[in-house]
Amino acid sequence: MKKALAGVLVAAAFAGLWAGGAMAQAVPYIHVYFDDGSNGSYGETQAECGQPGSLVSLYVVAQNFNSWMTAVEYKVSFPDGIMFIGDAYPTVPGITLNYGNSRDGNVVSWQIRRDGWAPLLISTIAGLWTSDCDCQYGPYPVVVGAYPYPVDPPSGPTGLTWPDERRVSAVGMTSLVCPGPVPTQESTWGGIKALYR
Repeated sequence: MKKALAGVLVAAAFAGLWAGGAMAQAVPYIHVYFDDGSNGSYGETQAECGQPGSLVSLYVVAQNFNSWMTAVEYKVSFPDGIMFIGDAYPTVPGITLNYGNSRDGNVVSWQIRRDGWAPLLISTIAGLWTSDCDCQYGPYPVVVGAYPYPVDPPSGPTGLTWPDERRVSAVGMTSLVCPGPVPTQESTWGGIKALYR
């Protein structure tokens, strides 16, 4: 009897872990990176100003869609310190179609579905550092937002899945030019608690 009860408890524990893992799905997002992922992953979301007139490459990457992808829609808002030049799209099997550009709003679709379980490079943006980029005036955001539909726009970037052609909402992430230091103040635990009395 005890063995049967122990077996039921172990099975229930595994079922709870499995269900908890299924509930903790990652949120899809689109982010702009300052590195090309050549080290195996994209990761640099902050950069200092470059020399005015020098080129900068930015990489628009979709992550955590956990499905086959046939299209994405997004827009990138640039700070004054980066002048948008244009988009380049990775060479993939089949045809890549785009409507628009990253600055004004872009829809990118693929004839052959793309893997949305791994980081998915959507576009490489060519930009130019301008003299308006000055790190002494604080951080400048590079923000991924929704494609600017004239009527009923979505709240953020979206992706289209395959085979069900379902529109998936994503979070548009923010990268920073000139992130700067985070101000801190030395204190004791008692001093911190005193702030909330």
